[in-house]
Amino acid sequence: MKKIIFIRNFFVWGIVFAAILAGPAGAQEGLIPGFPIERDEMTLERPAQPNTYFDKVGRKFAILGLESGTFEAWAYPLKIFRNFEFSFLLKNSTRLVPGKEIVRSIEVTPAATVITYAYQSFTVKAIFIASMSEPGGLILLDVKATEPLTIVAGFLPVLQPMWPAGVGGQYAYWDAQLKAYLISEPARKNHAFVGSPTARGISYTPAHMLSDLPNEFTIAVERPEEVQGKLIPIVMAGGKGKREDIRKIYEKLAADPKAVYSEARAHYRNLRQNTVRVRTPVSKLDLALEWAKVSFDNLRVDNPDLGRGLIAGLGLSGTGGRPGFGWFFGTDAYLNSLSLIGYGASDAAREALAFTQKWQRDDGKMAHELSQAAGYIDWFKDYPYGYIHGDTTPFYIVAFHDYFLWTGDREFLKKSWPSLRRAYDWCLTTDAEGDGLMDNSKAGLGALEFGSLTGIQTDIYLAAVWTQAARAMSSLARAMEDEKLASRAGADFQKAQAALEAKFWDAELGQYSYAFNKEGKLVKELTPWCAYALMWGLADGERAAEALKKMGASELTTDWGVRILSTKSSLYEPLNYNYGAVWPFLTGIAATAHFKHHNFLQGYQLLAANAEHLFDNALGNATELYSGALARWPEEAVAHQGFSAGGFVLPFVRGLLGLGGDAEKKELVFEPRFPADWPEVQVGNFWVGGESFGFRYRREEAKIRLEVNSRPDSGYRLRFAPILGPGTAIRDASLNGGRLDVKVRAGKRAVQPSVEFPLTGREIVEIAFLPTAEILPPAAAFRVGDGDRGLKIIDIHREADDLKLTVEGLSGESYVLGLTKAGLVESATGAQLSENGLLIPIPSGEPNKFIRSEIVLKLRASPA
Repeated sequence: MKKIIFIRNFFVWGIVFAAILAGPAGAQEGLIPGFPIERDEMTLERPAQPNTYFDKVGRKFAILGLESGTFEAWAYPLKIFRNFEFSFLLKNSTRLVPGKEIVRSIEVTPAATVITYAYQSFTVKAIFIASMSEPGGLILLDVKATEPLTIVAGFLPVLQPMWPAGVGGQYAYWDAQLKAYLISEPARKNHAFVGSPTARGISYTPAHMLSDLPNEFTIAVERPEEVQGKLIPIVMAGGKGKREDIRKIYEKLAADPKAVYSEARAHYRNLRQNTVRVRTPVSKLDLALEWAKVSFDNLRVDNPDLGRGLIAGLGLSGTGGRPGFGWFFGTDAYLNSLSLIGYGASDAAREALAFTQKWQRDDGKMAHELSQAAGYIDWFKDYPYGYIHGDTTPFYIVAFHDYFLWTGDREFLKKSWPSLRRAYDWCLTTDAEGDGLMDNSKAGLGALEFGSLTGIQTDIYLAAVWTQAARAMSSLARAMEDEKLASRAGADFQKAQAALEAKFWDAELGQYSYAFNKEGKLVKELTPWCAYALMWGLADGERAAEALKKMGASELTTDWGVRILSTKSSLYEPLNYNYGAVWPFLTGIAATAHFKHHNFLQGYQLLAANAEHLFDNALGNATELYSGALARWPEEAVAHQGFSAGGFVLPFVRGLLGLGGDAEKKELVFEPRFPADWPEVQVGNFWVGGESFGFRYRREEAKIRLEVNSRPDSGYRLRFAPILGPGTAIRDASLNGGRLDVKVRAGKRAVQPSVEFPLTGREIVEIAFLPTAEILPPAAAFRVGDGDRGLKIIDIHREADDLKLTVEGLSGESYVLGLTKAGLVESATGAQLSENGLLIPIPSGEPNKFIRSEIVLKLRASPA
């Protein structure tokens, strides 16, 4: 092997040296004028982590790589090459300097990613850009050198469609006129071009086959001063079709690289400006929202055979044939649509829903997954994966109803009605024993995909999705003026909800258990899958509170999210995909459930953890899953996963912000659940029914002030119902200076004043109250690689003058929680008042074990 490498390097060096000796006779050819890569508050940068994932993605093309600069390229659905990397050779040196050994930093903006290589006599910035509209991309090299330099670019041609399809007979050769490698195959239906107008090809490949060695080209920078203020373009293009058409795309990209960047920059500027904008006192939350929008947008695919849809995720395929979860997954599309709709990307949600309708089976069942290479094969006939899940079909109904609720898109509803009817009818056929619930044993997989917990009758996740689907179908049928179906689906909902309560609640353990078996016996595993039922308000209130206490305890909740299975289970394995890992998407469902049931502190902790996940691995993307024992992802985890970004967006928009709406009724809901020390929050471009709304929330000592902006003739009404700490006394409310009726729901976990009023353009609402002491959420308490150490908030509620807090912490550790209005605390049991808030010492016990502790704050009334 060492001999082969030596021969190859000797061969490459010889050609490179020849290129240097030949040298350009005149000015450097193929350079383009430099232009700035714009930086703004979204810019992310750090020292490069050579083995960490990055990507740059358009609708038809994807650059998937590592921060070392090594990458693979896809022109959907074709993988055109892999292992592209740079090396550098100084004129008076005999040693190639691999780029991955001198990579120093990475800078990420939505439109471009810049990787910087630095050596003693040169700095090269590689600027990666994906075309938004063409199956191609660019690398622009910004070179600063003090002596002549040769850049060597090498890659392994592939030209294979995604798994499980394949083609054969690929070949590659250097087109000296175009100054690019052509990669093609004998049928001349699939092609790619990779090159640069400044380059010289140095690889000689065998005819009608691909070499085992990389194809390489060199870019000679003989006079460094000539490249100052200029950029060296490297161009990539590929796809199915006529070779001449792919070549034209390559030439178009090469002709005007600045236009490619400008198109991408304008695209992301429009994405940001035309979707919801939020400014809170915690800038990382605001930034996480903006990057989650970009992350989702990068999963919108325009496939030449299948059309436009939403794939589930992206990651390196290496020597394989699938780039992470770069396929179309039905349930992922439906779950992710809840986030898309929430931040205003209803066009993307509609596109995703419409795409999945094309693959609905004749009996009504919706497809679980579809390879991007389905245009090359008979996917549904020859492969078993298409319809293996049972949850996909009811989730389709849930997602469509959510879309219709927020958009009022009657045209799409009418067009989709036959599909929705077939889907609903199919769901009804899967209730084998007539208990009102869909059965996994008949419908297909639900929460889990392998292992001992899949041999069940019905899991609580499928039961919750079906129950919500029945409620959604009743609403949709009413919108379609089908009162018979609306009544029938309403009855199905009532029956399913009663069965969910009766069959999953375990009174002995005080939890909603994971499933029941064919004999009707509970599978007594504690999981977070019941959070779907709690998020949708399908469970009994007191039981929901008990279930959420269990969910917030250390056996399920970590500092970085919620485990899929309790650590007390005999099946628990921290790195097991289905039996122990932490999933950001489930963490997001749990956070949303906590917010809905007024467990603000618990919800906020999980939300903050998911915000961190948009930055702790691939910058601007959220990773698929994490270990249940350490704040670190498994090596095989996909680094750009859509539903993990949704694990932040869903609880942020619908939980913390408490935003919602009904376009048909022209109603808006704003139920913010903000920390008591947040002085101001601004929300802009909140979309419902084609109308945009803005909110400016301000909290003062004893008053909340809300300014609402809308189109004067929108015809909408707003229900404003902020969540305040238990024991807060509401005094009165006003609208534009005049008295406004206020309703108050005072519970032991929260006080919620509620006012309703029409929107006429600009309204100012004020709610006056007598404040009480409120506990503030702890900051995110983990770094990558940490074990679980943070404080777990199990419950907080008010009983008369006592504010009671149940927590779990590590044995012998002390924790601090912030506290407002500390002067109202007469005494504290189980904690100490300090300058920084509430100091909570955890009793000593078994080392590194979490111990439960009870704190009671005796409060006095706030002075009027």
